[in-house]
Amino acid sequence: VRYGHRSLAISDLESLYKNSRTEGFGDEARRRIMLGTFVLSADYYDAYFTKAQKARKLIKEATEKILSEYDFIIIPTTPTTAFKLGEHSKSPIEVYMADLFTVQASISGLPALSIPVGKDDDGMPIGLQIISAAFQEAKLFAFSRNLIQNI
Repeated sequence: VRYGHRSLAISDLESLYKNSRTEGFGDEARRRIMLGTFVLSADYYDAYFTKAQKARKLIKEATEKILSEYDFIIIPTTPTTAFKLGEHSKSPIEVYMADLFTVQASISGLPALSIPVGKDDDGMPIGLQIISAAFQEAKLFAFSRNLIQNI
């Protein structure tokens, strides 16, 4: 509330928090927050969270192994080119699938960035994601800047 959206429709502290959070997050952000809250609830902690942590460890180790042999992992940012705003708002699954390739860096806790590398036939941008090893941000930025300049 201090640095983000702050609702003007407030009468007390509770309404400040409730209205600011309601107005400040879109449907997709609220959906993901609720899903995370559900998975972390006591009844589902072992069923989901513990298993997810084990899977995260395996992904992190495999990614770090690749990056011990190579400087970067280069993959598309998304499985498709960008879609127009609101185009997939009726299907959360399509929105989740658009994040598919960014999950590896997020789960591994490694630095990554996406750079524009062109446009499709409809003029929509194409992104390329570059992942580097931990604490290699300077190399990641330098490589990305060089790549953009030579596209």
